[in-house]
Amino acid sequence: MNERLFQKGANHSQIALLLQGGGALGAFQAGVFETLYGHGFSPDWIAGTSIGAVQGALVAGHRTADPVTALKTFWEAVSDPAAWGTDHLSSLAQEMNSNLSVLASLLRGRNAFFTPRLAPPLTRLQSVGAESASYYDVTPLRKLLLRLIDFERINDGPTRLSLGAVNVETGELRYFDSRDERIGVEHVLASAALPPAFPAVRVGDHYYWDGGIYSNTPLEAILDDNPRRNTLCFAVVLFAPDGPEPRSLPEVEARRKDIVYGTRARQHIAASRRTHTLRRAIQSLYAQLPEESSRRQENQELAALGCTTHMDVVPIVYRSSQWESANKDADFSRASIRRRWQLGREHALRCLEHKPWLSTAPRHEGVTVHRIN
Repeated sequence: MNERLFQKGANHSQIALLLQGGGALGAFQAGVFETLYGHGFSPDWIAGTSIGAVQGALVAGHRTADPVTALKTFWEAVSDPAAWGTDHLSSLAQEMNSNLSVLASLLRGRNAFFTPRLAPPLTRLQSVGAESASYYDVTPLRKLLLRLIDFERINDGPTRLSLGAVNVETGELRYFDSRDERIGVEHVLASAALPPAFPAVRVGDHYYWDGGIYSNTPLEAILDDNPRRNTLCFAVVLFAPDGPEPRSLPEVEARRKDIVYGTRARQHIAASRRTHTLRRAIQSLYAQLPEESSRRQENQELAALGCTTHMDVVPIVYRSSQWESANKDADFSRASIRRRWQLGREHALRCLEHKPWLSTAPRHEGVTVHRIN
């Protein structure tokens, strides 16, 4: 890492990158990463869900000259070059272009990503198994990932990778973590298996779905990690948890989707703030004990629950344009992909200009959230 370009703060022992799920909106994440990477940023740890899991695997295990090239190759393969929209068109024309791209995704699927099943199982009588019970087949995505990703690099390389997925039978969220197990293409596909569009993926003895149906923001994987380390975390958010009051049915649906996929992170942050504050209080109280009391086993066990680590969380939030519909995550038109990528670059640059993580946090505070946009 070039410290002259990117300053992570003297107290941070690791840099984490958190990537939400959000389909075609993931191009915004790619733009954010390109700018951070170009300024000397290299993540020690990536936690992702759905399209965030796919891009995290591309960054951690790229076969290309650099991770940005891998991301560009991926988006070039899955986007729709036939769409005619450009940034110079009116909002109405851009909306029409976006809707056409969404319709094409639903009817034809996406090259190198997913293809529609000719006869999807629509009744209980059609028992085809968990791996075929979906509207689309993701075999093209599997082939693309195997072509672009070196999984040995993920498992033996310097970047830790955590992928969120939900156990279909138990409903429990699990993180496949390269620190603890070998990651393969099935783990990435499992994290991106959004039902009922995509089928469940078998990993070991269980089937898994997209982690986004439980928690689309894999922040808890980073905040609850053990052993704890001082961490600077960039959280690239694709569904803004806050937004304007909707005034039409399409706006209601768009706002509903933002809330469903974008708000859980607030709960994680609030809970982690309370927990880390208590840990700091425990550590402070233990330090004030007389020497004789501090040697007692029960007090040492309590002290082990405390810590002085600090987490700086920097959300970088994608905010939809007025012409984008609730199905914006299925708009793979080349124009929309390029626009989102460029917005990601701009937002990341603004973040680097402010460098809020270099400010001093209150002593009692274990988690600090720095909001730029």
